[in-house]
Amino acid sequence: TLTFCGEKVPLDVPEVRERAEREFYINLQTPGQIMLYIKRAARYFPTYEHILKESGVPEDLKYLSVAESALFMARSPKDAVGLWQFIPNTGRAYGLVINDEIDERRHVVKSTKAAVAYLRAGYDSNGSWSNAAAGYNMGHENLSGNIRFQMKTNYYDLFLNEETSRYLLRIAVIKHIMEHAHEYGIVVPSEERYTAPKTRSIRVSGAVSNLAMWASANGTTYKDVKLLNPWILGRG
Repeated sequence: TLTFCGEKVPLDVPEVRERAEREFYINLQTPGQIMLYIKRAARYFPTYEHILKESGVPEDLKYLSVAESALFMARSPKDAVGLWQFIPNTGRAYGLVINDEIDERRHVVKSTKAAVAYLRAGYDSNGSWSNAAAGYNMGHENLSGNIRFQMKTNYYDLFLNEETSRYLLRIAVIKHIMEHAHEYGIVVPSEERYTAPKTRSIRVSGAVSNLAMWASANGTTYKDVKLLNPWILGRG
């Protein structure tokens, strides 16, 4: 049984089941990657869950970030960046600052809120969270065009490009395996999972001309400042 945001994956449909099994077996072939998903989830899922609950959207949306970036500050060949893999135009459209000095696609809280807003827009325009996720992958307007042309509103009834056809099933399978990892022999003790480090906030009112000197003056290192504030580009 696979579900996403309370919407059941119709595994009784043979071609859907075949596509789902493809994602299932491919993921099971890489238990090390699943272990990294689980380890990294301990760092990011608490923040995701708080924002998702506060926004009144399903908690399952957090698994979209796993499928997008493996919970890593990745950059794709198409210049999609961060945990939620925003391209520049979409990121800016949803309020993220992206320039030569700052890239808020790499800001955990701000990018998550932007992703929630983008997914909610897809839900509002295309009628389901499955369609919202598909639209996140191919663009909500592109999905809407396919819905109108094919005269079907259910994601699983649509003929889409290969990437989007795999996308939602991949998310649902990742969710299932992460939630039932022990059943597949994948055990990650809680003490071995990555957690967010303890931090302190310092308000800065003006420009910082030398980030390394500023870090030293505040009792930390340039490395730690960069790791904790990944949206600061260059040498800061």
